[in-house]
Amino acid sequence: MKFKKSGIAAFFLLIAIFFIFESHTEAAVKIPEEVRIGLYFKDASKHMDTAVSSFVINAQKGLQIGYFKDKNFIVLYEEHFPNNITVRKDTYYCKSGDVLREYDPGTNTLPNGEKIGPYHVQIGESFNDYNALLAQLSIIRGKGVNAYPAYTDTWRIWTGFYTDPDTAQQDISNIMQKLGEGAYSVVSPSADRIVVLTSKNEVAMIFGSPEGYLQIRPKPENDPYIFSINNTTYRGRIEVRRNQGSDMTVINILPLEEYLYGVVPYEIGAGSPMEALKAQAVVARTYTINNIGKFSKLGFDLCTTTLCQVYRGTAGETKNTNKAVDDTKGKVVTYNGNPAQVFYFASSGGRTEDVKNVWGSDIPYLKSVEDKYESGTSPYYNWEAICTADELKNFFAGMGKDLGDILGMEIKKVSEAGRVVELAIKGSKGELVLMREGCRFDLSRIRSQWYTISTDADLKVIGKDLKVTTVQPAGQKVITANGIKEIKAQKNSSITVVGAGNKKITVPSIPTKYVFVGRGWGHAVGMSQEGAKGMALAGFKYDSILQHYFPGTKVE
Repeated sequence: MKFKKSGIAAFFLLIAIFFIFESHTEAAVKIPEEVRIGLYFKDASKHMDTAVSSFVINAQKGLQIGYFKDKNFIVLYEEHFPNNITVRKDTYYCKSGDVLREYDPGTNTLPNGEKIGPYHVQIGESFNDYNALLAQLSIIRGKGVNAYPAYTDTWRIWTGFYTDPDTAQQDISNIMQKLGEGAYSVVSPSADRIVVLTSKNEVAMIFGSPEGYLQIRPKPENDPYIFSINNTTYRGRIEVRRNQGSDMTVINILPLEEYLYGVVPYEIGAGSPMEALKAQAVVARTYTINNIGKFSKLGFDLCTTTLCQVYRGTAGETKNTNKAVDDTKGKVVTYNGNPAQVFYFASSGGRTEDVKNVWGSDIPYLKSVEDKYESGTSPYYNWEAICTADELKNFFAGMGKDLGDILGMEIKKVSEAGRVVELAIKGSKGELVLMREGCRFDLSRIRSQWYTISTDADLKVIGKDLKVTTVQPAGQKVITANGIKEIKAQKNSSITVVGAGNKKITVPSIPTKYVFVGRGWGHAVGMSQEGAKGMALAGFKYDSILQHYFPGTKVE
């Protein structure tokens, strides 16, 4: 009897330990409920600039405008109809017709047109209650003063958009003639203020509170819960910030799974096989988790371009892509219980690449694997790019590498998979050596690191061992009527050589044209999207697809 009791106790202890272990394992992967996506912003460090001075927003059944305080949304203003609301910075503009253009008042030449500025006049004292403000505002407007609400730390009534304090001060006497004696003061510019305009171009409010950032969201009765900003529709809500160096920053805040609705169709194509769509959903979810806070200095997580993941709101959503996200909800790629560092790209050309040959790191599950299921007819499986020497010269000069005239390019080293990992470019002013990912230099025609190079100056030479090699004239020693001479590297010069059968061939002394013949599209690390489609068509499930491209990982 004692033995049986001990056995039962041991059994329950084992079960308890098992549940503790299971709980600990799952807790390692934390999936955020919401993500923050930068729609409009400027980040000089990443050479990105989509910032705008103003934008137009609406929702089918109206909008709520306010801010979050203590995790509660404080509604300051509501638009009850599907009217356009214009949101703009409180700054300097020149108005020509219906068009506002931001300008810098410090420039010597000011634009023509009506000037609008960030100075205002405050009428009276502050209000703790918005309804009390509206009652007073109605009286003020009834006396002919075009005033509006402003929310800073409390509600206030302001008027005017003046370009300087003197003009604002002078206008106070005109306001007093209409309203009588009272408290009036000039409001100086502030770098955090935002103007909200109604569809009739009337000021709905100015917001500039230290308590939080302006947020705009669809009213709860909107179904679907979406809004349109500059004619593109999104789920969730937006936050507007006037960040230094990124003025103004517009952020889409939405549930992570709904964000993936707007990623999957644009990254892999809505017409892809279902298991490939699911693989894309899982890898995109995992990538998102690993990159939360990538742009934290600007207040958001990810951008909308290929620098992060392509995201374009609701326009590309389909039943299948949304189903792929829903069917894999919460699933991520893990390694040793933690989210794996996952990457994906368009086409491998038949084999993926080891991460060490692209970014220099060594990660056990980012190794080169065969990609035999990718169709040889997929986009950019094979490609060719032609670049002139002058194009290359200007390209590298634009990168701050003034090499002079490009005299030649030589592949120094390739990876085991066949991709270029060391490339030397020789110029009349010096030499540049590119390594790893740099060999896929940012010239849009060079699709991958997997390529060979030929030129219009190439000559085939048979050596003593009967081995055929490719040489270029510059630097070669040749027999001429005047003896042995070395061919000089000179632009716009050519030579004539006599080949087999006394056939004469004329080529430039240095290449004028470079032909890149390559395979694949992208960095080639991780999952090939075209390969995932091929595996799905071959009958593989999404988890098997991911484990093929990320060997040693789990999908859980």
